[in-house]
Amino acid sequence: MINRIIQTIVENKDFLEKSLENSINTNEISMFSRDLRKVFDEAGRKTLVGILEMIDTILFEDTRRKIEYETKDLRKRTLMTDYGNIEYRRRYYRNRQNKEYVYLADEKMGIEKNERIAKDVQSKIIEFAHDISYSKTGKRVVGNEIISPTTVMHKVRQGELKVETLEEKKQIKRLYIEADEDHISERDNKVGMPKLIYVHEGNYRKGNRNILKNVHYIGCLGKNSEELWLEVAEYIDKKYDMKNVEKIYISGDGALWIKEGLNWIEKSEFVLDRFHLLKYINQATVEFPQYKSKLWYNINIYDPISVKNIFKEIIEKTTDEKRKEKVIDSYKYVMRQWKGIEIYETDGEYLRGCSAEGHISHVYADRMSSRPRTWCDDGIDKMSRLRTFVSNGGKIYEELIKNKKMNTKLKKYDKIIQRHIKQDVEETSHYSFAIADESVNGDLRKAFNKIMYG
Repeated sequence: MINRIIQTIVENKDFLEKSLENSINTNEISMFSRDLRKVFDEAGRKTLVGILEMIDTILFEDTRRKIEYETKDLRKRTLMTDYGNIEYRRRYYRNRQNKEYVYLADEKMGIEKNERIAKDVQSKIIEFAHDISYSKTGKRVVGNEIISPTTVMHKVRQGELKVETLEEKKQIKRLYIEADEDHISERDNKVGMPKLIYVHEGNYRKGNRNILKNVHYIGCLGKNSEELWLEVAEYIDKKYDMKNVEKIYISGDGALWIKEGLNWIEKSEFVLDRFHLLKYINQATVEFPQYKSKLWYNINIYDPISVKNIFKEIIEKTTDEKRKEKVIDSYKYVMRQWKGIEIYETDGEYLRGCSAEGHISHVYADRMSSRPRTWCDDGIDKMSRLRTFVSNGGKIYEELIKNKKMNTKLKKYDKIIQRHIKQDVEETSHYSFAIADESVNGDLRKAFNKIMYG
């Protein structure tokens, strides 16, 4: 294996010497760094091919394998890796007992039957697509290789990513849940509205910002309200000791799907987001701004009768019918959400406002609705899940390999494979560039020896 790396570097000796000379002449190390990466990518591809074909040969020559599997064919396969596309040959076998066919080298190294892209590259695809378009992702993931936007899309949508909660239950007296939805353009002038719910333990001040404590996001488009709130309830039950929780505040604009949470989350009460309350107060007092302070005063002393009377005065004075409809809408909204307003009177010391608009922007809008692009339902749903997964600190590569199927029957070949690889490393580790090619420039040889052997 190591000799493949050495051999590749030696074969590119003139190219690297010239590149290093140009970098020195132009005072620009990045030129050499770029060319060095090309050579190392080539060495990486050759090394991976060498490892896979070595393992295939070891299995082919093993006596135990001959008893259990018969050889049927030797076939080529391509695989996109972080170093670029590789092509290698491995044997096709048939199990003598159950007659099943299998590529033992692929099985041993976790390369699945229809896998065309290695899992580390798959994880990079998903990571890039989290932030940029499918088209740009396909051009940036692997060097000069281009992955089609359709392939990128399929990788993003291929499975559900979920951060598991395995730690000991926490002792918290008050929990906070905030909820909102984004509005995303779909085909045929439709609008997709993925929901976002996040649970946290309150906030603290850091400079000019309020930071949420231990925030956890849950969101998608595909689930109905009941299913989504059930997921929230299950998360809370796994994460917190509900015997110790005194109250859970559910904050939002008062939409029915948000209030549905009251039916699923025990010890919960609704809190109206003051941002949306402000929006409706402003809408009601556009024509008569003198009423704004009166409304706020009576809202803040929790006097619903006075608030109702002020709204009636505004409605009576408004002559434009369209404007009157908006005032009536504002009136109905405030009265309908009054319970979510008056909770500030009893629990105000524990309430610090709702930041759902900002979190919608950070988690969803930055990728899906802040730029002009069109989505479909499945795309919105999967991207919503991906964005919440990453926001929760999820690791994509670890998630991809977590549930992979392992052929335990091949474990018996581990020791012999490891012994052969160790022997190969020991044999080739004695090589030096001086032995491989005496003509290699001395300074370059020292630099490469340092890279190879430290």
